[in-house]
Amino acid sequence: MRSIVLKSGFEIFDTCRAYGLAQLLHCLTRGVVAPVIRDAGQAFVIELQPAAAFSDLAKSEEWHAVLGQEAWQQVFLTYKARWTEQREKVRAVIEKKLQTILTDSRGGLSAELDGPCTLPGPLEPGAFKGLKGVTTTAYNEAATAVDEINWALACLGAVVAQRYRAQKVSGKWEYYVTLPIPALVRFSDFHAIRELVYGHSLAYHGLSNAVAHFSVMLAEAIRQRAAGNPSLPLQFSGVLYFSLFPSGNQFKPAAGGVFQMGGLIALALSGRPGVAEAFATWSYLFRRGSVQGNEDLAEAITEFVMAPSLESYYRHARVFLRYVTDRRKGVKQDNLYTEDALREVMNYAA
Repeated sequence: MRSIVLKSGFEIFDTCRAYGLAQLLHCLTRGVVAPVIRDAGQAFVIELQPAAAFSDLAKSEEWHAVLGQEAWQQVFLTYKARWTEQREKVRAVIEKKLQTILTDSRGGLSAELDGPCTLPGPLEPGAFKGLKGVTTTAYNEAATAVDEINWALACLGAVVAQRYRAQKVSGKWEYYVTLPIPALVRFSDFHAIRELVYGHSLAYHGLSNAVAHFSVMLAEAIRQRAAGNPSLPLQFSGVLYFSLFPSGNQFKPAAGGVFQMGGLIALALSGRPGVAEAFATWSYLFRRGSVQGNEDLAEAITEFVMAPSLESYYRHARVFLRYVTDRRKGVKQDNLYTEDALREVMNYAA
């Protein structure tokens, strides 16, 4: 069985729709057959091989488990206390329109960008318009709206695939949001990687630091998952990211973009032993850099991961070397680069 999600041009919205449809198929098969998401350029293709019988969605344990996840509150952050109403709306739309979703997706599910359902900000930062809940002052501004089916699938996908990191900045809470873009991913493997990666975070020195650390953790989880099986369909093309910050009684988007993961994925799937050692040292550098007073270490490894080059490598190496040679700081032998790891790091820089 093949289902297709036609892209609308809103990257976060489209990626979440693909994850949402894959999650729905996963629930319908009760996890017996794992959907595979493939980026086909103008569309995401979700395949079920072999075809499996669908169960009653309303009675699916997997469906109820997804509805019980805490991430719903983050996806509907702008609705404040009314986030549960939006979650129940997603449930109602998907359960009521299930046959329409399955039928239309076989020919290509296309989003209507003038529908009745407002996109929550975390689905498309460019369309972020502020709070939709009750506030102390009136706030009413038109927002991007889509049809209810694609809205519901995108919200479901956001719950499953977006990772939120709340962090206090200058006395106020901000959210750093990351979303991996599937290139070729079996959904059961994505769930396994999500368990390995999404629950781990540090005290970050800005959005780029959070994105770089998330991307390295993602690549390391892929390396572990693919060990002994290099043909495993487990590839992400990049990580979409943005931050949300409070402004008055609204949350607004700040800097965002996409980090291309090709270099990290190539390392993760190479099967060379030095890669694991390189990732272990990078993990140490992110942890050590998260401690107050070690911001230079975090900034250097972040720059190198996000923009690999010989120049960023040498800057990172000079900062690292200062910690190695400083008796007050010091670095244990186990956290230094091995010869094989250093060779992989240089390959990444080139």
